Amino acid sequence: MLESLIGMYQRHEKYLAAFIGACLLGWFFTPYVHIFLGLKLGLIVGWFNYWLLMRRTHAMTKALAENKPFYGMGTIARIGSVILATIIATKLPEYFHIYSTLLGVGLVYVITFLDFIVYSLYRRKKFAKREG
Repeated sequence: MLESLIGMYQRHEKYLAAFIGACLLGWFFTPYVHIFLGLKLGLIVGWFNYWLLMRRTHAMTKALAENKPFYGMGTIARIGSVILATIIATKLPEYFHIYSTLLGVGLVYVITFLDFIVYSLYRRKKFAKREG
């Protein structure tokens, strides 16, 4: 179970790196610099939150397997990082677009959700071929 979770995270890392690369291209080659910088800031913060959640999930799985107590999933740290990104975007509006920053944070969860759907359909199709 944990191996598939780590594999899923590594797959999502590739997608997020591609999106951040696309933001860099948009930053360099379009006049919408503040929008792409806001998206990039949001994606980086969302990626950090996702990494933190995966790290805490790994620690929780290990603690449960060893019958040790486990406390918290890092919710305060994840909320704090989004608040920090929002503060940065509002204090520096000439560099970061606030709405694209928040869109970038949410885009990480959209990517994760879409990958889950596509991968589930792929696995279902793969198992249907094997049985049929």
